Amino acid sequence: MEEKRCPLCGQENHCGIVNGQKDCWCMTESFPKEILEAAPKDRCICQKCLDTYNED
Repeated sequence: MEEKRCPLCGQENHCGIVNGQKDCWCMTESFPKEILEAAPKDRCICQKCLDTYNED
């Protein structure tokens, strides 16, 4: 299922919404504009990709 995969690395994104939860880890994070532009609007980026981007 594509919704469960990060569009940047292909690994599981651990999206809480897709997994039937009320919210998701990403709702408490700040995403730089550049990383959001690199991914399709309807796909969740994983925590590892966000952390890697923020380290660079």
